[in-house]
Amino acid sequence: MSELLYLKLYHQLKEEIEAGRLGPGTRLPSIRQMTRDSAVSRTTVETAYEHLCADGIVTCIPQSGYYVNEVPHRSPVSRTVEPEQKQEQCEYDFSGHRMDPVLFDFDIWRKLSRSVMMDSAPFLGYGENQGERALREQIARYLSAGRGVYTTAEYVVISAGIQSLLGVLCEMFDKSTQRIAFEDPGFRKGCRVFTDHGYHTVFIQGSASGINLKQLEQSGANMLYISPSHSFPSGASLTHNKRVQLLRWAQKKDAIIFEDDYDGELRYTGKPLATLSALDSGENVIYLGAFSKLLPPSIRISYAVLPPRLLPLYRAVSGHYNQTSSTMEQLTMARFIEEGRLEKQVRRLRRMYSHKNARIIEAFAEHFGTRAVVRPNDTGLHVVVSISGTGNAEAMCAQARKAGVDIVPMSSYQMGHQTAEKTDFYLSSAGISEEDIEPAIARLRTVWI
Repeated sequence: MSELLYLKLYHQLKEEIEAGRLGPGTRLPSIRQMTRDSAVSRTTVETAYEHLCADGIVTCIPQSGYYVNEVPHRSPVSRTVEPEQKQEQCEYDFSGHRMDPVLFDFDIWRKLSRSVMMDSAPFLGYGENQGERALREQIARYLSAGRGVYTTAEYVVISAGIQSLLGVLCEMFDKSTQRIAFEDPGFRKGCRVFTDHGYHTVFIQGSASGINLKQLEQSGANMLYISPSHSFPSGASLTHNKRVQLLRWAQKKDAIIFEDDYDGELRYTGKPLATLSALDSGENVIYLGAFSKLLPPSIRISYAVLPPRLLPLYRAVSGHYNQTSSTMEQLTMARFIEEGRLEKQVRRLRRMYSHKNARIIEAFAEHFGTRAVVRPNDTGLHVVVSISGTGNAEAMCAQARKAGVDIVPMSSYQMGHQTAEKTDFYLSSAGISEEDIEPAIARLRTVWI
């Protein structure tokens, strides 16, 4: 007898009775008739009926048959599901959620992917828990040469995206004793990870010269999440003097600093700024990096460099989690770096983003005149624009999207209680072509003025 067959028949009859389609006193078909009608064995029908009797749903009367009892009717369950809201892509995209296709050579990536697939052995398991060693070695070399972060593969940790990485790092510390500070406005999704893991969060107001150190001292925080080279989304860079003061604060409090260097390589004038990790002598900085600003964001690879004293804490918790980043993508990325293609990509992006950001400034000057102020920016993929003499930023962005221009209000990145400037906007040049910038901003003028 098939257990699945008798259970299937049992559930079919039970549903008919609970729905009221077989009322109290109704005689079920005889075992012989049900066997013939359902094309199952007699034993299957007998077992299903016995289960209905055991549940009090039917009663067996000898020499007569099986009769439905009085049972509570079950209200029909609504299976209506709201249709998934599909986000329509605007004609002009300043949101930063996509990459302009001309910025990445997929043919090279496909070629490298095929080459790593020649050896199938690495793809037969879950991969190395800390990340593929080949990639960790290449990242260590890349950071030592380009960012002054001198480390080895042993201290590099790989994950699929910064949020996934933070989820594991959060488990390294006693959250009941931690109070983590975030720049405001700042990385809201990162803040959400710490909040969801039970951390107490506080918000420190940023300025043109970076985070307010006096507020940080007064906050009682013993952790800090910061992007010193290019604060997100304000664009401020922390001065060398403030970096030194910040590290003194960390050593004095034995605090942990999460340094998010999400686009530190993309500096257009001079050399990239020194990282906190490169200046840290007290092993207080966890360096965070990602390739999502250099490659298409769908290639989900992020990494952390741990100070030696924190590696045992990481290994104590990392065994509870599998590696989240694809082995295929990790090994392809390792080959990409090894062949010098990442350095070439960075040089190309510096040139192209510098041109794009300059074109944004020119276009606002042309179409908005003195009504628009674009904050100077020599790093990264985005600019911040203030528009005077107009309305509410959220409403203005909704109007722009209806007109085919996707633009983000700075208030979207606000985390604390202070209010952002009502007409400040975040414009990323990542997903828009250089030739589309001027017509996009011209359209904003027709909508807003």
